[in-house]
Amino acid sequence: MAVNEFKSTDPESQETQQEYHDLLTNIKQRMDPDSNTVLLVDDERAIRRRVARDIKKNDSTLVIYEAGNGQEALEQLEKIREDYKRDPVFIVLDLNMPVMNGWDTIKALKKDYESKGLSQGIPIIVLSSTSGETGMAVFKKSVHDGKSKYTPLVSVAKESCIDARRYDAAGSKGLTAWLKYFMRGTSY
Repeated sequence: MAVNEFKSTDPESQETQQEYHDLLTNIKQRMDPDSNTVLLVDDERAIRRRVARDIKKNDSTLVIYEAGNGQEALEQLEKIREDYKRDPVFIVLDLNMPVMNGWDTIKALKKDYESKGLSQGIPIIVLSSTSGETGMAVFKKSVHDGKSKYTPLVSVAKESCIDARRYDAAGSKGLTAWLKYFMRGTSY
């Protein structure tokens, strides 16, 4: 019998055996730098590729998943959770996409962490060329000043953004700064 094996025929001990196995699996995954993932969500493949390149420059051990819209992102998130038994380090998310936009993705992710009784979710870096707002008056949504109600969320204006003043950062330098912030501590 190997050192990390635990065998028993007692039902209560078998439950403990499963917990022990799950603990060892969790420890092994957390010690494996290749178990750190990032999810990039943008309908423009060129943007995803550029952001992936920037991430790899800063931490080549991160495994990058990509999605072209929010629905694909939620599917990829489930795959990441299934394969790695943990959430991505962060998500880079565009707002304007077909099928399921960034606003609805943020809403779904917020519902996900709240349903688990958590006070915050996976860090989101919103990368957008729009104003970062949608809707009117009472129905207005914004990624600025905590108005999205998603925690933690930062907003970065793409290079092509018309008005980047209300964003937390702008351009590739701003994005790189936030990528580094969320990646700190991912390398072992």
